[in-house]
Amino acid sequence: MTKRVFSQLSPVMRGAIYYFAFWGVVGVYIPFMFVHFKQIGLTGTQIGLFATFMPLMMLTTAPFVANYADRFRLRRVILAVCIALLGISLAWIGLFNEFWLIFPAMLFMAFVRSPIAGIGDGLVAKMAVMHGVNFGAMRLWGSLGFASVAAISGVFWQKYGYSPMFWVTCIGFCAIASLALLLDEEVAAPQQRSAWRPLLQDPALRVIMFTAFLMAGSLAMSGTFEGIMMDYLGGGGVFIGLLLGFTGISEIPLMRSAPRLATRFGPERTFMFGCLVIALAHAAYATAWSPEVLLGGAMIRGAGFGLSFVMMVTIVARRAPEGMAASAQSAVSAAGWGLAPLIGIPISGVLYDLTGGPQVVFWVSVAMAICAACVMGISIARGVFDQKST
Repeated sequence: MTKRVFSQLSPVMRGAIYYFAFWGVVGVYIPFMFVHFKQIGLTGTQIGLFATFMPLMMLTTAPFVANYADRFRLRRVILAVCIALLGISLAWIGLFNEFWLIFPAMLFMAFVRSPIAGIGDGLVAKMAVMHGVNFGAMRLWGSLGFASVAAISGVFWQKYGYSPMFWVTCIGFCAIASLALLLDEEVAAPQQRSAWRPLLQDPALRVIMFTAFLMAGSLAMSGTFEGIMMDYLGGGGVFIGLLLGFTGISEIPLMRSAPRLATRFGPERTFMFGCLVIALAHAAYATAWSPEVLLGGAMIRGAGFGLSFVMMVTIVARRAPEGMAASAQSAVSAAGWGLAPLIGIPISGVLYDLTGGPQVVFWVSVAMAICAACVMGISIARGVFDQKST
């Protein structure tokens, strides 16, 4: 599709194509990269260290890059540059098999990837608000792209090995960078003495950040050990792969129907309900007695994530100060996908070692998701979200 044709499409189509393309290419490598590292001889400690880079950058770097993009009206340009550099970093990773040569490439990859979600979600969610369209109808194509491409990629990499994966992703991301330039740009942010004061002054945004921390912490802890649980139940590699596919596919219906539920119950109550669905999924994980039951839990988990994520992004887009959509989304992402995994994943590892199994980890995940729902419920009852954003 040429740039000219893409730019003439409706906002819904442009957002959907961007999400499908970006998350589709993510599906080419994310499920398999650590498997590749294991095959080339890296240790579990080395792989675990690599796994901390992304949440660390989400917490420390992404919010400031997004705020810079907001202040100077460079969201599309920075998004496109980061996506292209992500592709280049993956080609760099594919060149080496030694830990100390891969280390700087992984660090650089985490650096350039960390702002993408906040800036991209900020642009597309603001497009949805400006044009009065369904954000979930755009974001669901990301889930579809990830799940379908991941499944297809698994067949290819099993046959040809993982080495071509890095060059495919490099080419894919470099091509997608041009699509990012054709999303709708938001107005520039007004000059502020403090980059974060306008966000932190809104009590509703503070609640969303805390809720995101609890919800994402729940997901991060359970996600670390769901594959191990499947193996423990005798599911094997096929069922472990199906976990990812079932989770991704089950996000789609809820992402599409989320706005209808929000119209009836309000986005905040719908977000709260999504957190409760996540709690139910993790309870199914903790009590699963067969691979099939765990797959059922994965479908519930995907539904809960699809519902809560769309509502979270929508609420933030509506309440973000003028010209600060990317900053607001990145601040929430820093709390949810940065700080929460950095704290939650090590704790889940300790719990696993102390108890000899993942069940306790899943029950803690249940408690965290319920706490997230309670925070939302109490805030709704106190009228926090009825206050106008500044």
